Amino acid sequence: MLVLLLLWGHGDAFHLSLLGENGLSINLYTILFILFFGIGYGAYYATADMPIPMVADCSDYETYRSGKYIPGIMGTLFSLVDKLVSSLSATVVGIAVTFIGLNNLPTQYDPYTPGMNVVVIVLFCAIPMVAWAATLIAMKGYSLTGEKMKEIQAVNACRRDAVANGMKLEDAMEKWQTVDQLPAEYRA
Repeated sequence: MLVLLLLWGHGDAFHLSLLGENGLSINLYTILFILFFGIGYGAYYATADMPIPMVADCSDYETYRSGKYIPGIMGTLFSLVDKLVSSLSATVVGIAVTFIGLNNLPTQYDPYTPGMNVVVIVLFCAIPMVAWAATLIAMKGYSLTGEKMKEIQAVNACRRDAVANGMKLEDAMEKWQTVDQLPAEYRA
């Protein structure tokens, strides 16, 4: 998409076209634009829901680590950050169009303004690329693998059952710290 947006407007071949004077008139640029736009958004939405199970994993890990059951706090924190970032989007777009000299957000009826393609490239390509890179860097330090989560959930289940049967949480946490220490019925 970035390459296509950088090429946009450089000659007649680099314009979006669906309808011409004689009806349907689709050029290669339009086909590539639609194809890459669909692939890009498909890839984005395929990974967009990944943080949701990670919140549950982090909550289970915190229960394992500290004995505190805090899914509500973690879910609320995730929701707060998500809403905060989402609510700033209109402000970011407003600031961006101000840099190219517009006083109002453009509509489909406004003529093309020089610099608009730069705003689109920055907001549509550059910022998401930086965000995805930051996410990949952050994920390198995410050590909760599927295997580790199975162990954590087994230890948590054993501790929960022990507390339900009258054992103090501190004693259960001290007695069962790893999956190797669990009774056989908790090991999978």
